[in-house]
Amino acid sequence: MNTDNTAPLTSRRRFLQKTALGALSIPALSSLSQADELMKGKTVGPVLGHIDTSTICCFVRAPGEGNVGLELKDSSGKTVQKLTGKAIPDNDLCVQFTVTGLDPNTEYHGKFLHEQGKPLFEGANFSVKTAASPEDTKPVILGMGSCISNDRFNDIWKQAKAQEIDGFCLLGDSPYIDSNKLEKNRQRRRDFWTTLPALKSLAREIPFWNTWDDHDFGKNDSDGLMPKKENIRKAFIEYNALANYGENNAGIYTSFRRGPLEVWLIDDRWFSQTEASWADPKQKTCIGKKQWEWLQQSLKASDAPFKLLCTGMVWYPKGNKEKDHWETYSAEREAIFQFIKKEKIAGVVLISGDIHVSRHHDYGKNRLGYPLHECVVSPMHSSVIKSLDVPHPAKVWSKPAPNVFMTVKADQKQAEFTWINMAGKKLYQFSLSAGELTQA
Repeated sequence: MNTDNTAPLTSRRRFLQKTALGALSIPALSSLSQADELMKGKTVGPVLGHIDTSTICCFVRAPGEGNVGLELKDSSGKTVQKLTGKAIPDNDLCVQFTVTGLDPNTEYHGKFLHEQGKPLFEGANFSVKTAASPEDTKPVILGMGSCISNDRFNDIWKQAKAQEIDGFCLLGDSPYIDSNKLEKNRQRRRDFWTTLPALKSLAREIPFWNTWDDHDFGKNDSDGLMPKKENIRKAFIEYNALANYGENNAGIYTSFRRGPLEVWLIDDRWFSQTEASWADPKQKTCIGKKQWEWLQQSLKASDAPFKLLCTGMVWYPKGNKEKDHWETYSAEREAIFQFIKKEKIAGVVLISGDIHVSRHHDYGKNRLGYPLHECVVSPMHSSVIKSLDVPHPAKVWSKPAPNVFMTVKADQKQAEFTWINMAGKKLYQFSLSAGELTQA
């Protein structure tokens, strides 16, 4: 992970309460506040979020107000760290922890506790391995998907686990919410992490990174003018454990490094339509000036062989009357490509979702000085939209197929992109070498 080299991002400190190494002394949890009476005792997690070579981010929703402890042990059973957080109604009883100073490629076991060492609730534990060093030669496998059901298709998460993935990127509409009300957002995110047994189990074993699209940002085809979008962001932060969430309490953009892969989760909603574009004042902005500055700085700082730029919306004309595709923001899209080309940034691949069709595009060498590829992966649920399987000169492959996710398997020299359905069938696969993705 290259966060040390990127622009400073919004701190998670107001969601974390830490203690130094030492004994836990934690009072019993009290009942929930009256405002949350309907969800009394509803626990969530543990859910693993950002994990790198030395850090584990995770969260849990407690059964009631009070202090919550996290005890982390190594594989020998030795206690490595003990931390304390507090479940309060203002954060919907979600307690975020960031454990730092860990060893790379090392297995750790965490337990969430209350009442001086008793389990917080049944199953309040996890086991996970930190990331290997970026130079490690072992391949890394990330799962990616968008448009995800809260309560159906448990088997797709079984299939994701069967691919032996090291982590999963949720690319938007994950979950479907379609509301700007705080409690509705909280409820749907609680449901997402607790309803499907295979997802619930997997979230205790591998890291999950998340961004949003339109249906988890208020409504279909939503943008940054969404009223009360602060409610949506608040619930997002409560129910995801990322290393950071945008800057200055705005947006949720973030990036992370896993071996030869560096991934940017670009926020294409929060800032969109809110002001004139930094690239062309005749257009409205998509990503906003601050996010653009962060993207430039972090791309220049990266030495990852493969760099995945992920957004919920597709990078080409979507094919319907909606505005949430990069053609609406063509000036910013082309400015991003021009910057990558000018700075000779190697290894860039585009990732997107949203359209309920899976696709592979090859835009040729003009944009970046080397072949520019886009992978569209959608949907993980069963509803396809055949009308959005539109013609495009860059299209190499497309399929309006249900229940699809993608894996990216990479080592220092090659990355392999595979679309897989819930039954485990490989629908399509292609590979790129690091040498292909550099300017001549």
